[in-house]
Parts: sequence; C-alpha cells; structure tokens
Amino acid sequence: MVYVLAYVLPIFTFPLGGSSFRQLCKSVEYAVWVVFIADYLVQIYLASNRKTFLRREWFSLVIVAFPFFRPVRAIRAIVLMRQAATHPRGAALLSIPWVMGIMGVQMLVIMAAAELNVERFAPGANIHTSGDALWWALVTMTTIGYGDRYPVTGEGRLIAAALIIFGIGLVASCTGYFASWLLRQSQVPEETTNKP
Repeated sequence: MVYVLAYVLPIFTFPLGGSSFRQLCKSVEYAVWVVFIADYLVQIYLASNRKTFLRREWFSLVIVAFPFFRPVRAIRAIVLMRQAATHPRGAALLSIPWVMGIMGVQMLVIMAAAELNVERFAPGANIHTSGDALWWALVTMTTIGYGDRYPVTGEGRLIAAALIIFGIGLVASCTGYFASWLLRQSQVPEETTNKP
C-alpha cells in the first residue's frame, strides 16, 4: 500500500506538495521496489527446488514487475486465513469477490493516476483533474465508455487498452463467480433446506 500511495499521491495532489514531496515519494517507490526484488531473490535462494518455485510462484515475479499487486496478495492471505477456520472447503471460493473487488479499486486508482500523469498537459486533452481521471477510469474499466473523457496521447491510449482488458476480465470473473454461486445454491440438499 505504501508503494501505491507513493505513486498516486504526487499525481493526484499536483501542484500541491512541491518538488521535494514528489522526490520523497519517488524515493519511497524505488525503496519499496528494491525490497520486493530482494524478497523475491531470497525466496529463490531458499527454495529447495528452484524450477518448481519459479513455476508455482509466477505471481511473485508479477509482483516484482508490477509492485501495486502486492497488497492484493496480502489481503487474499488474510481473507483465506480468516475463512479457513469456519469454511475450510469453500474458503478460496469465498475470498474471490473480496480479492476481485480490492484488485478492481486498486487498478482503478492506479490507472487513473497513470492516465492523469500522461494526459494532464497534453494538447487537446480533456483529462485534467483527479476527478476527471477517476471518472474516466471507472467508465473505461466497466466498459461503459461514455466518451466524455478520453485519452489523446499514445501512452494514454495504451493505458486505456490495458484498463479495458482488465475491466473485461473483471466483469467476466464477477459474472462467472455469480453464476457459480447460483448453481451452488440450487444444489443444496433438500434435507438441509427443510430443517425447522
């Protein structure tokens, strides 16, 4: 979360804070990234079978490349531990909506900041404030796309493409989870539903 805050705060609060605040946030970003890389290298070193580790822990490499996914992993672990005590068989399935929701909010904020960063001063741009960027990210991620806010730069369009793909995946996952939940509800044994 420190990494995410260090990335988005200087963008959303610009021009408040000044260059020293932006430099401090940039230093925090790099420091956290170095910790993630060191953690990954130590895990590889301590693994009894490195090939198996690299195959099973591919998400750890994604976290090193994209550190803003790290909080999702931590939150997923907390949710799973809490639910394992009461619902051991369905703990993983029950944590899916929480993980997807947190990932969605996190991706929305990060991509809004990234979009604002590249579009704010571009000629002909219409995304100038944090509110504009967050609104654009929401309608893009949910694939509604009103068209009132849109990127005009090449970098902004690349960010939009990534967010659209993520949004389609998120909507499809939520739909699939909901359908699976409905099927599970319809398959509850009659004796459990007819108990007084």
